[in-house]
Amino acid sequence: MNMNIRTGRIEDLQEIMALVARCVTVMQAGGSDQWDDQYPNREVIGEDLQRGTLFAAEGEGRILGIVVLDESQAEQYQTISWKQDEGPHLMMHRLAVDPEAHGQGIARTLVAFSEEYGARQGYRSLRLDTYAKNTAALKLYQGLGYDLRGEVNFPGRAASFPVFEKVLG
Repeated sequence: MNMNIRTGRIEDLQEIMALVARCVTVMQAGGSDQWDDQYPNREVIGEDLQRGTLFAAEGEGRILGIVVLDESQAEQYQTISWKQDEGPHLMMHRLAVDPEAHGQGIARTLVAFSEEYGARQGYRSLRLDTYAKNTAALKLYQGLGYDLRGEVNFPGRAASFPVFEKVLG
């Protein structure tokens, strides 16, 4: 499949929110409360788009997946013992693939894009967290060579969030 990754645009908001809603439905059906109607909401995604930190994987004339890359670290990350202390560090947030396009390597492509982007921009490592109940994501990151560095908790979520890091370059 021909896929292009580009910076998201404000006019993509509707389409991205529909994609997120489909992800939430699938997550909740699978017993995960990672995302809901409160997060990630229009405001969060709108800010990502305004800041130019959301990247969209486009193929077949539509958005198939998204990822947000920025330097914003949850304060819970201060408790983690990182492999790479020297900064700067790039954070990966809100990686989502349209459930209708699962199994096509879109998540892997977005992660590879994030690593290349980070290395090109001079970041020393890529950091992220995922939900303990999100077995597909856990398998994906471990399979791509990410180091499990610990876990954090966020208010209102039943399970913990394993935190991963990959040293770049």
